[in-house]
Amino acid sequence: SPFYCRPLVKALREAGADAELASPQLYLEPGLEPDYSPSPWVVDLTVRVSRPRAVRLAARAVDLSWNFPRLLRAIRHNRYDVVHVQWIPLQEKQSIFMSRLRAACGRASIPLVFTAHNVMPHDSPGANRGMVRKNIDLAHLVIAHTENVADGLRCELGVRTKITVIPHAPLFIDLHLPSREDARARLSLGNDPVLLFQGRIEPYKGIDVLVETWPLVREVFPTAVLAVVGRSGTEEVRSQLARLAQEPGVRIVDAFVPTALMLDYYAASDVVVFPYKAISQSGALMTAVGLGRPAVVTSIPGFLEQARDLGSVLVAAGSDGTAVARAVCRALADRDHLADEAARDRLRIRESSRGWPAVARSTLDAYARARAGLVAAG
Repeated sequence: SPFYCRPLVKALREAGADAELASPQLYLEPGLEPDYSPSPWVVDLTVRVSRPRAVRLAARAVDLSWNFPRLLRAIRHNRYDVVHVQWIPLQEKQSIFMSRLRAACGRASIPLVFTAHNVMPHDSPGANRGMVRKNIDLAHLVIAHTENVADGLRCELGVRTKITVIPHAPLFIDLHLPSREDARARLSLGNDPVLLFQGRIEPYKGIDVLVETWPLVREVFPTAVLAVVGRSGTEEVRSQLARLAQEPGVRIVDAFVPTALMLDYYAASDVVVFPYKAISQSGALMTAVGLGRPAVVTSIPGFLEQARDLGSVLVAAGSDGTAVARAVCRALADRDHLADEAARDRLRIRESSRGWPAVARSTLDAYARARAGLVAAG
């Protein structure tokens, strides 16, 4: 994801590292990254449209087939001291990518580092656990964002590679959020309470829970508005969205949303809701924190660790519709106070161990330990 990789590379550079982002630009919004400067060998052929999907995926496959040999060549020519992989292509189906990277790094005597953003791919519930584990174990070092993910990798998946925990930094924290008044005017929203669900919509994110939650919220806040903003991923989700759309006060934007429009929805919202049924850790929650918006999350382990010490994040008593509705109503009733807490959280987290400068320093320390381990192992 460019929303994580770009600020990480930027923070590493600001910490003194000569870091490169070996990736094409975001295909849907290439203008998002004005300071984007990829590795000089990267060939960027990616189609700048979301549809037809088959054409876009074919173009991305060509990107990978051209750039992967170039990456191996750069490693062979000793261009890098560390190779850090954020996402493994088709990690539940093949191990060629990581196997060849591990071999190239081994010959160059440099560590291969992998960030496990999840224990298992959330959008592939039937994924081959053995293949996912094999790919992760091909790294010399694994970075997890929470102890929950680290424990899941060790105990549930059986990963044997050394794991270090480095928090997920807040996303979009350097962007300016428009004023509430301007954003609501552009979105044709009045002064009623606004609840936001934002991001790509997958089954594990609990739209079915939101279907149960929303009528209960409207009983307490009869003029409240629910904005569901993001592209649906499956027919199951689209069916649930159709049910939700029948409820009063619901606005659904089933599409990729450019960053400027996303910022408007965040600025216009009083509370962001995460009715997830499963998650290892959440970059979406760190988007709400980074943009200074209060949030309601379900009481699943993946959220509890990230929500710790954040005064603007309310944890529901459960993950069912009734529990989420009660938490949302509590948040909307106290929305002015929570808005102040969210602004304070945004400032505090920037300078904390979860801010980008600290994350960059921890990442560089992890690289150094991985390199020392390779030297010690001969």
